[in-house]
Amino acid sequence: MKALITGANGLIGANLARELLKTGHAVRAMVRPTSDLSSLHSLPVETVNGDVLASDTLAVAMQGCDTVFHTAATFTYWGWSEQQLETLAVDGSLNVINAAQQAGVGRVVLTSSSIVLGSSHRPLVRDESFRLDEADAPPYFLAKERQEQSAFERAAEQGVELVAVCPTMSLGPHGYRLGPSNGIVVSYLSDNFRSTFPGGCNIVSVSDVAKGHILAAEKGQPGTRYLAGSENLEWSKIHQIISELCGLSGPHWKANHATSFLAAAASEIISSLTGKPPLTTRTQAKMVGRYYWYDHKKLAQLGYHPKSARRALAEAISWLATSPHISRHTRTTLTLSREVYEARRAMEREDATIRATQ
Repeated sequence: MKALITGANGLIGANLARELLKTGHAVRAMVRPTSDLSSLHSLPVETVNGDVLASDTLAVAMQGCDTVFHTAATFTYWGWSEQQLETLAVDGSLNVINAAQQAGVGRVVLTSSSIVLGSSHRPLVRDESFRLDEADAPPYFLAKERQEQSAFERAAEQGVELVAVCPTMSLGPHGYRLGPSNGIVVSYLSDNFRSTFPGGCNIVSVSDVAKGHILAAEKGQPGTRYLAGSENLEWSKIHQIISELCGLSGPHWKANHATSFLAAAASEIISSLTGKPPLTTRTQAKMVGRYYWYDHKKLAQLGYHPKSARRALAEAISWLATSPHISRHTRTTLTLSREVYEARRAMEREDATIRATQ
């Protein structure tokens, strides 16, 4: 496979590049000229400059490729307007599909999101048959829903094979910035009260999400979406695992909607003063109490076997602990478990193998 990855320096893109290289595929990484390329450092990939909102750059980037992984996106609840999110998600995807048709690309794999399947007020497990059904859904949710819908419609019109992968909360190394997924670890560790809250989430290792993309490219049915997740857990259990992996006590108390909203508002005020993105936002506080639980059975039928949520958290912590995303003060309070060090060594071995085999 000769694969082009849009947004290759992002969390999913950078891990996808590694998984493709490990399995012997050639990788062309498309990034903007101003992109931070630290997540691709020392990887034997061909780098090209391009922008999904600049159609002419896409056609050039796709030449000679048989598969395009469209991962370019902004997963955020802060700093982007609804129109900006939709422009990148929808227009960018339509441009990718148009360019793929012109370049004769065999297949496009779109990175969608599990949130297009909605969430529930009770612990209901959703699959690919569900739809986003929240009247007050955040702008990011709406942008991803419109992205997927418009992409499938355009692909059908252009005769392009399109498969969508819907990752759940993807944690792990190699992101050039701190997004909301790894942010759940940092936010909890930075909270002196070690607070948890009602509801739940599906946690998955980003390396498994990358493997799910490759399976979708090789075996997926065109016009189909596939959930890429792992375990469904209550937030209290997720926070308990983080505490265990970091040698901490907690969680100590459960926040409700009101306290979560006040804490988020305070975080946004601090952000406005420091210029740094808030660890939590009022948009996220409104999601407290909901269950983002999903079933990856359809992708499992293609050979998908994800690691446990605990392992995904260990991988994320092993990377975050040496990153600038965790403060020096917070780092001094941690006593990392053997699982975290094992995850770190495993990732270092994998990166060494990639460099040695090229």
